[in-house]
Amino acid sequence: MSEHDVAEAQTEATGLRTRLSATTDKLNKAARGIVNRITENGERLLNELAETGEALRGKAGDKAKAVVPQDWRANLAHVLGLPTRDEMDALGKKLDRISRKVNKMAREQKAAG
Repeated sequence: MSEHDVAEAQTEATGLRTRLSATTDKLNKAARGIVNRITENGERLLNELAETGEALRGKAGDKAKAVVPQDWRANLAHVLGLPTRDEMDALGKKLDRISRKVNKMAREQKAAG
């Protein structure tokens, strides 16, 4: 390797270090910007949710009662129009009765036929 090649390699290495340093600085600034935006938006979202909760509590007035974990599931299911566990049990019992009647009718028809 000649002195000229060594000088070129050193110049190229210096350029790479400079670009690497500039890129590292940009990444650091970007990371700080991301953290700042997340912090700002997170606080804003938290405040919006708190305000919504307070508004709902205000609408409920004195009738508001503490929601236990099981109650929120039931309320959500009701809002979504999903049947409750009791309704599903009742439906299961009805289906069992209908199945027994259909089986009985099938046996009677088979015996008569």
